Amino acid sequence: MNRLLLDRRYWLVPLAVWTAVVLASLAWNLSVIEREIAAFSTTQAREVFRMMESVRAWNAGHGGVYVVQDERTPPNPYLEGVEREVETRDGRRLTLVNPAYMTRQIAESVGEHTGMRVHITSLKTLNPGNAADDWERAALLAFESGDRERAEVLELAGRRTIRYMAPLYTRQACLECHARQGYRVGDVRGGISVSFPIEHIVAARGAQARSVLAVHLVGWLLVAALTVLALSRSRLQLLALADAKREQEALVEQRTAELRREVAERRHAETRLRLLIDASGNGIFGLGAGGECSFINPVALRLLGVARAEDLLGQPLLERIAPLGAHLGMLQDALRLGRSVHSDEVVFRRSDGTTFDAEVRLDPIDAEAGGGVVVNFADVSRRKAAEASVWHQANHDPLTGLANRGLLRERLADTVLQARRSREIIGLLFIDLDGFKAINDTHGHDAGDAVLREVAQRLQGGIRESDFAARLAGDEFVVVLRHLAGEDYAGAVAGKLLAALSEPVRHGEGELAVSASIGIALHPHDANAADELLRQADAAMYKAKEAGKRVYRYYAGGRFTGSWASTT
Repeated sequence: MNRLLLDRRYWLVPLAVWTAVVLASLAWNLSVIEREIAAFSTTQAREVFRMMESVRAWNAGHGGVYVVQDERTPPNPYLEGVEREVETRDGRRLTLVNPAYMTRQIAESVGEHTGMRVHITSLKTLNPGNAADDWERAALLAFESGDRERAEVLELAGRRTIRYMAPLYTRQACLECHARQGYRVGDVRGGISVSFPIEHIVAARGAQARSVLAVHLVGWLLVAALTVLALSRSRLQLLALADAKREQEALVEQRTAELRREVAERRHAETRLRLLIDASGNGIFGLGAGGECSFINPVALRLLGVARAEDLLGQPLLERIAPLGAHLGMLQDALRLGRSVHSDEVVFRRSDGTTFDAEVRLDPIDAEAGGGVVVNFADVSRRKAAEASVWHQANHDPLTGLANRGLLRERLADTVLQARRSREIIGLLFIDLDGFKAINDTHGHDAGDAVLREVAQRLQGGIRESDFAARLAGDEFVVVLRHLAGEDYAGAVAGKLLAALSEPVRHGEGELAVSASIGIALHPHDANAADELLRQADAAMYKAKEAGKRVYRYYAGGRFTGSWASTT
């Protein structure tokens, strides 16, 4: 390193590294600007689509509109089964303009005044003029697989252009014209694509890009100048150190005698260290630079189930006692790099093949002593089992084994957060048993406990592995349904659970009659927060009670709908 600092040619290395860092930062910032251009362009295109969709909805809601026929608006030859042409009392000929016809005419007007291209298309077109190009066809196929929109910045005819497309879904009003094509309500009938050049947006971002370039250039010049200054000062200091080194060489012979005495003292210290290692309560062994075992104490032999140290000395020990996995790689890297590592997540394997959790510390051995590491470990299996038991007791209901109120709130909050990110539907079922107090009063608390345990088993048996159930308190339970395909699925599960909970519970030589009322709230339809979702499901449950019990109710945005009685 000293020689590199003294030779000015090597100063180019840090300058090259700094240049690479600045260029990488510049590239990243420019890419952010590009993403902003794409996002802004997409937003504009999306608004055009929404405008067109609103106009279509207005037209469809009125069953189409009649306008005066002219050269630009001749009768639509693709309308069948409707009164396509009418004549007013004053003799004017009118023609029916449906949503698709209106979309094409508005698209032509928008194109003439703004340069935007708006195109309505489908995979099954009535009008050949609406046929999709390759990009639109790919987007339509993606919509049928579940995509909600598609946007892309392309180079078209030498101009940067945004292409955006979103699907049109079949509504009841659309079936008058499109039922013969096999469409049903909710199907992707087609889509509207919007495209326009974005040079004006790119130009608006140009000043920002120039500012970013200027900042990086100034930063590069400033740091490069400081680097050269620092290297120059370091070179002068090294030259001074070289002079001092020559003076120190005169003291080498004197220091040699002192080192001999230090070697003798080290050997004495090593003997004492060996005694301490053998007396330690932890397992300790040493590994050479190549991973071979150099020493091992009796505690390590006992923990690893090995009778004699001779069976391990000189052997590659890590591969033998650590199962293959991430922790073995971590230990091997620590040995290779000569660095300290501490972890309580390592699993060691005994000679008989059984394993145990170990807390491990690796400390490097001085390279002058041959290199390698000293491994200090202890069996922490009992401690981990105790920690897991304490956690389970703190987070689960002791009677039913279900998650308790605290764990429910934590898991529900995480579930809602994940659902927001992935735009998924989740359902929350608030379940309250009907007549449970009468069972306790008539048959005693043992019978009530038996009912609660059976209810917990039936709830867990009636939901998927991705869902989870919890007991709030008393006879109140909650079921969280994740990844719902639709809002109706929550009602289907509620009906299934009502049927299961209506079955008698065997206790002793008799049976106990039990049923339930269920309230349902959905995310994101009803609430975006876990506590609010829980309150709304609770309110829906009370509506189910008022409706006669053994039913379920949807919260439905402040209303209470969707009641079905369970089987008896």
